Amino acid sequence: MATKKARRPEVDTNLNINSMMDMMTIILVFLLKSYSASDVSVAPSDNLTLPFSSAQKAPEVAVNLVIEQGQILVDGVPVLQLGRKADEESGKELASIPEDEMQGQNIGKLYDILFEKAEQAKTLGERSNNPDLAFKGRILLQVDREMPYSVLRSVMYTAGQAQFGEFKFVVYKQE
Repeated sequence: MATKKARRPEVDTNLNINSMMDMMTIILVFLLKSYSASDVSVAPSDNLTLPFSSAQKAPEVAVNLVIEQGQILVDGVPVLQLGRKADEESGKELASIPEDEMQGQNIGKLYDILFEKAEQAKTLGERSNNPDLAFKGRILLQVDREMPYSVLRSVMYTAGQAQFGEFKFVVYKQE
């Protein structure tokens, strides 16, 4: 007696693209959420030697103030040429702020530029209604490691008077 073979019902083998698109969308969203990149790049100039540090924080968006051996720049624009003065202890020539640029403890030209930047940032923050764009008084300082403290102190005082109270120093990461 011959046995009959059972027939399997035919199965639809077409590819369902909706499920595949859902899976790809989920993977894409996951990758976009987990991807982190710093949108702030800071490149020191050739006339600047930054100090080394073990700091781990990434730079943030802020006004960029550079104090080189020969000049002070704000957002890449030269603001003030620094003079040279002989140090009594070491005999070396060190950078100094010209006396005619000082107004008490403020550096006149630098104060004007920084105050203008602060007002622009405040206006932008108010118009955008975005708390992330609100003025926080943050400034990035790139200071040559050989810069005398007297110059740094005057620059920081001037920035503080121009409504910048949060200082972030840019350094090389120590490996």
